[in-house]
Amino acid sequence: MPNDLKNIAIIGANKEGLKLLPILLNDGKSRICMIADTNRDAMLFKLNELGYRLAKNLDIKIIHDLNEIKKQQGLDIIINALQDQATEKFLESPEFRDIEKLGPLSTRLIWGVRASAPKEGAVDKGHEQFTLLSSFREIVDAVRLTIDRKELLSVILKLATEYTHAERGSIMLLSAEEGTLRVEIAKGMDEEVIRKIRVPLGDGISGKVAKEGKPMLISGKAKGDEFTRPMDRSDVKNSMCVPLLVNGEVIGVINVSSSESAHVFTNDDLNFLTSLASLAAEVIQRSNEYERLRVDAAKFTFWKEVDTVMSSASPLDKRLNVVARRLSEIVPGLTCFIYIYDDDRNRLFLQASSIKDAKGLGLLSLRAGEGMEGATMDSMDDVFLVDRTEHGATKRVYLTLPMVSNNTLVGTLNGHVVSSHGLSVYHESFLKDIRTLIAESVYKQNKHEKEKLRSRKMFAVDEAGLEMISIKDPKRLVTIISTTPAAILGAEGSLLRIQQAGSKRFQTVSTYGLDDKKIREYFLPIEKETVMEVLRKKTAVVREFSEEASPYIRSVLSLPLRVENNIIAVLTLFNKSNEATVYPCAFSRADADTFTRFAVYAEKALANVIMLNSRAEQKPERKLETGQTPLHLFEQRVEQELNRARRMDKSLVLATVRIAGLKDAFRNRKAEFETKLIGYIRKRTRNFDVVVRLNEETFGFLFLDTNEKISRLLGSITEVIANDEDFRKAFGEGKADILYGYASFPNEGDSFAELFSKASSRVKLDLNKNFGAELSN
Repeated sequence: MPNDLKNIAIIGANKEGLKLLPILLNDGKSRICMIADTNRDAMLFKLNELGYRLAKNLDIKIIHDLNEIKKQQGLDIIINALQDQATEKFLESPEFRDIEKLGPLSTRLIWGVRASAPKEGAVDKGHEQFTLLSSFREIVDAVRLTIDRKELLSVILKLATEYTHAERGSIMLLSAEEGTLRVEIAKGMDEEVIRKIRVPLGDGISGKVAKEGKPMLISGKAKGDEFTRPMDRSDVKNSMCVPLLVNGEVIGVINVSSSESAHVFTNDDLNFLTSLASLAAEVIQRSNEYERLRVDAAKFTFWKEVDTVMSSASPLDKRLNVVARRLSEIVPGLTCFIYIYDDDRNRLFLQASSIKDAKGLGLLSLRAGEGMEGATMDSMDDVFLVDRTEHGATKRVYLTLPMVSNNTLVGTLNGHVVSSHGLSVYHESFLKDIRTLIAESVYKQNKHEKEKLRSRKMFAVDEAGLEMISIKDPKRLVTIISTTPAAILGAEGSLLRIQQAGSKRFQTVSTYGLDDKKIREYFLPIEKETVMEVLRKKTAVVREFSEEASPYIRSVLSLPLRVENNIIAVLTLFNKSNEATVYPCAFSRADADTFTRFAVYAEKALANVIMLNSRAEQKPERKLETGQTPLHLFEQRVEQELNRARRMDKSLVLATVRIAGLKDAFRNRKAEFETKLIGYIRKRTRNFDVVVRLNEETFGFLFLDTNEKISRLLGSITEVIANDEDFRKAFGEGKADILYGYASFPNEGDSFAELFSKASSRVKLDLNKNFGAELSN
């Protein structure tokens, strides 16, 4: 023990503080500088009013303002006899960083032992040890279950190191479940290292002592062959380790060590430490049991409260906010945050906090690997970090506990603990157990919500599917097929392609959500790649893109539609969204299942339309009998496209072509010429352009979404004639002629009548004109 005088300030003029005066004043190595208490009705002040005052020669200042303590020079120790939260907070001030803080129990224990220490020249070690341990026994017997466990361990370690003149020391307790020793409190060791140390029974000095239950004294550095754990410290010259025994069972060990070669531990030191450990083990066990009971009671109470809260009808974020705030009330110094994992987005979203009016709830998100929270998404390991730059007695602990239920990550429980004692082992255990309860509640909630959402989506699919099956209009059907799943699954848009008759090409027939040019530019290349993959794999394809790779298109779900086991269409959705967040996300397996169910109805509806169209082609006379002439049908189609063009602000071109003298000029080759002509026209025009035979010599054409001249059409006709000698000769000799006319909407007409009238004013086709050059210009 150092011989210099220690200056002491006592906070608390109450009975507890006054009871410390005799032991401190009789010490001879301590000086009480001041007694402070903001309560003017405290016992010392009441005694002062009655005429009982402290002797002037003691030179003890009596103050009411605690801030006066900050001005006291040379202060070594502050004894907090009040032990309330306000005083604890006050003592965390930077001014007290290097000042030792003690409670009443610690003071009585330390000064009691100090009083029993032998005078200089004393040689009766038996009497010395007896008086020392008797003093400790009196303190231990006075300890009730209300003692602060951390303070108790601190006092025991302080006795062990100061009396043996050790520079470092630790108390390690045994975890029966893990079969390992963990450091509960230490002197001369980094807090973050302390938290990570786990020593199996039999490993190292402490592990061997705990296993065998026998004390050990080592002079010189321990040999690596004999002791391999927990750390190889070359600076340790001497060490002692004694077991903490209760009824013959080891509950832990006390370690002390020194780096000074001149200082050697003796057998007397070992005997003292062994005797101290035997007394300490009893009170530590009692304190452990009380702490465990207290935490278990708090856990049970909180368990019921959380179960009640999580079973309520309130939104999930409100329920979790209640849980976070209650946790911060139970664990001293805890600020709590709860993140919920969204498997669709593969992100953690901040859902709750113990901070009132917290901003960013539901918006702040973390990917895997981002921050402490994101680092646990893959490993699912608990993370504890201790702030190495501690201010005085204040400790800061940062923690992330993954919440896992049914082998599924549901979120993380996170905290920041700022406390003089840090995070106790029991509060750590409490948080680990509570996170399991929260995880189970959130898992059940998520599962229930997903089942309800899936049920609603399936019902919507069934309802829309029954309507689709009854649709006979192909155009209306493709619109319903493209828009319905996008609305049900929350996709931003969709595109439907259908295979053209007699071709391998899949042509766009309906789109949704593609009005924005930027979206189209990014989506269409991705959509084409996806369609090719669908056709190759013959199954649904789900793709996801990072924000860096594709800022506009983040997710795609594409599915083939079959009729008679042949793929006749491919429907692609993009950018699944959610009203709960602004981020587009990936399509889930549940989305794919819902989409597959929708495809069953879509395939049935397409099969019905194909069958109806097939019957119509087989019975053209019936249409003519009811007045549905080719010209009438052509007029209906033109009017439909005119209406669409007006809505979408698009253009179109109507054209007519008459092949005069065709029958007389070619006789048996008339059908061959017509087939070749239509084939060439199809190659040079788009699949969604319309071709209708109006009569034996005249064809009607409708070119959509364009206002260009009909150079493609005329080029196709001249190409057919140029590539066949008989055709070229017949037209060259004037036996047959090609006459054409056209009109564009909206520049040359606003109705079918106007456009058809202008297109019927035909001119003769100049077969020598290069329409390919005109088209390229």
